[in-house]
Amino acid sequence: MAIKQLVHVLNKLDEIHALLLESGEQKKQALIRNDVAALNQLVHNENKLIKQIGQLEQQRAVVTNDFLLSKGYKLNDRITVTEIAKLIFNAEEKGILLEAQERLVNTLHQLKRLNEVNQELVKQSLAFVEFSIDVMSGSEEDWSYRHPDQTASKIQRSGLFDTRA
Repeated sequence: MAIKQLVHVLNKLDEIHALLLESGEQKKQALIRNDVAALNQLVHNENKLIKQIGQLEQQRAVVTNDFLLSKGYKLNDRITVTEIAKLIFNAEEKGILLEAQERLVNTLHQLKRLNEVNQELVKQSLAFVEFSIDVMSGSEEDWSYRHPDQTASKIQRSGLFDTRA
């Protein structure tokens, strides 16, 4: 019974992570389109999913502990699904558990790769924003060619804003 509950929790975790994967793809498109409102909504939705993952992780820990106690083992917070599978003698239950684990691991790897791509997009976006600010706040002389004899002290930086106001 505990194995079926554990498989159910692992399947629910996989479903939630798959939703995070879909959200990550939408976030990638929002980053490309520079759609800040969509990004905010996606992050808000992701926070809800992360809370659900936390609840499922607590459920997984309880089910795992129940299984260990039913088999006469002491509680172990760091036991893995692979180690639990070694304690199962029913081949069908073991196979179902390992399949659920494999699906979850694959989803997590996909999510990790997508998060790395999105992180790079955010870095590029920030670099572009910083560049734009530098261009707007500097004078034309700062980013255009000037004769090497012209020293920095001879050039007056006019800037975009009048600081005398």
